[in-house]
Amino acid sequence: MRSGDDELVQKLSERVAEEIESLPRDGKDHEIRIKIKGSHNNVNLGSQTFEVKPGKELPPEGSNRERVCPQCEKPTWRFTQLCMHCDYDHHRHDQIEAEEQDALRKKRNELRLLVVCVASIAIAFGGFSLKIYFPAEYQGWVAGFSALAGFIAFMILQAVR
Repeated sequence: MRSGDDELVQKLSERVAEEIESLPRDGKDHEIRIKIKGSHNNVNLGSQTFEVKPGKELPPEGSNRERVCPQCEKPTWRFTQLCMHCDYDHHRHDQIEAEEQDALRKKRNELRLLVVCVASIAIAFGGFSLKIYFPAEYQGWVAGFSALAGFIAFMILQAVR
């Protein structure tokens, strides 16, 4: 949204809320007309039709707009902030769940790095310790490979700090 649109949306929301509150509560269909004159940011706003239904309506069963509330376990709208039954904050729940998933993913990555680091240290130590048992033409390769494994372990330890 552009910077000036927030004020326009706020005024329009307030006006619509006033009109809805003034409707009779007789259970019948009523029509609200709000005329918007002129244009905003070179866009002709024209006329809009909004359908206002009394009470809370459940989302279509099985649609992609439905979700089960984690608190009351009743179906509610997927993209609304609050559950229509118990007012549970879905956005906060989703945020906490995403943070928990990120923390779990970070722990898994740290464990993988630890395994690679321990394996690199074992290869480096084992290579340097056992290079004398290899034929002379391979001892240079074993020493180089061991040094590379030690360097990898060192880099992992530096990255984890």
